[in-house]
Parts: sequence; C-alpha cells; structure tokens
Amino acid sequence: MSDSTSGIPPSGADKPKPDKMQPIKPKPQDLVPPGQDDDYEYMGFTFANKKDYDTFKYKFLSNMANLMMAQIRSDNENMIKALKKMREQNQ
Repeated sequence: MSDSTSGIPPSGADKPKPDKMQPIKPKPQDLVPPGQDDDYEYMGFTFANKKDYDTFKYKFLSNMANLMMAQIRSDNENMIKALKKMREQNQ
C-alpha cells in the first residue's frame, strides 16, 4: 500500500543527533570606559578633563530644559488668550 521510496524519512532511531552547542562568546567592545580616556566628547565638543565635560554637559542640559519650559509657558499663555477671545466672541 505505501511506497517506501517516498521523500519522508522514517521516524525513530534514524534521527541525526545534534552537535553540542558552543557557548556564545561576547564580542569585545572597542569602547573605552568613562574615565580611562584622556579626552571627553559631548555634542561634538572635546574636553581635556572630566570636570569640564560634566560642567558643560549639565549646563547645556539645564539650558535646554529652561528653554523648553519657557516655550511651553509661552504657548500656554497664547492658548489661554485665544480661548478667552473665543469665549468673548460667543457671548
């Protein structure tokens, strides 16, 4: 009834055994950990020591946060003025 020349391999003992899996070795990183390099770089600027690097970085970030807050405050005031104007026109 069944043809033994079919492309399906027989099940059971004839299964190939897999080779032992080799552990994955992490690739070495070319990055230098902070504090071990002579130069520090942030936003395209290079600094000779960590103190100057940190000072610039945190002043830059605080300045950006202050600018964003000022812009949000300005947008909020403009939106309140527009809403008041619309309310006055509808009355």
